[in-house]
Amino acid sequence: MIAEDWEKSENAEEKNIMIRRVQTARPIIIFAYIITAVGCLFIIVFPRLGMSIRVISNITDPGRLLPLQPHYIFDVTTQRLLYELTYISQVIYIGLGVVSYIGIDHFLALLIFHISGQLDIIKNRLIHLNKYINSRNMLRKCIKQHIRLLRIIAIIEDTYNITLLSLFAYFAIYFALLGFRIITLFNEGNDLSLTRFIFFVAAITNLFGTLCLYCIMGEFLVAQCNGIYYAAYSNEWYSADPKLVQDLLILLIRGTKPIYLTAGKMFPLTVTTFFNVRLCYYDI
Repeated sequence: MIAEDWEKSENAEEKNIMIRRVQTARPIIIFAYIITAVGCLFIIVFPRLGMSIRVISNITDPGRLLPLQPHYIFDVTTQRLLYELTYISQVIYIGLGVVSYIGIDHFLALLIFHISGQLDIIKNRLIHLNKYINSRNMLRKCIKQHIRLLRIIAIIEDTYNITLLSLFAYFAIYFALLGFRIITLFNEGNDLSLTRFIFFVAAITNLFGTLCLYCIMGEFLVAQCNGIYYAAYSNEWYSADPKLVQDLLILLIRGTKPIYLTAGKMFPLTVTTFFNVRLCYYDI
């Protein structure tokens, strides 16, 4: 789909619109990679240096530190080779988990920004519709492309709504556990080490950054879809051919229906939802 849309670009201006959307998505994805890499660095590297960012238990923690809290039927620290193999296996598990975790986010971001670029192209065509020689033919192309994009958005919504709902529930539980851990540290009078403090900051930043990313993408998609409606309305339809005006009504009528990405088809992903959910997390 994405490769076909790039090939169907009719002029340099439309390609520039798509390039701008790619350039907008790039720093967001890079920032997400950096925050995730910082968390992985603390989890993987610091235990090897003898520093732990988690609570060490006498029951499940052996003499040597490991990235994850294991529970094996034998002591993996008795032999150096066995310890090294266990450490490497946990690093591999962490890497696979991180790839699967951030892959969902980045693939969704890629689709949303690509669709927004296509919507920008349609909006640009509608605004300059009167400059085309065959306006009705161009309008038909815009309507077909708009319907195609709406179907793609519906497929994304059906695919991701349960996943997004699960992630929101996970965020709530994770934030509650982090808050409880920080409060416990201060109540017990324990000193919070710099490494553990940086890890907490990175974890909370990653939590709210991911949540904010979902809501901003949903809000951005709503704004882009509304832009098609306003572009059709702002067109000089009052001086156009009556048949062309009738075709424009299809876009105007379809534009009145809001387009949302939802979490479990219960609440839309918008900036308003982000602030409401953030307040709920603070209450927890």
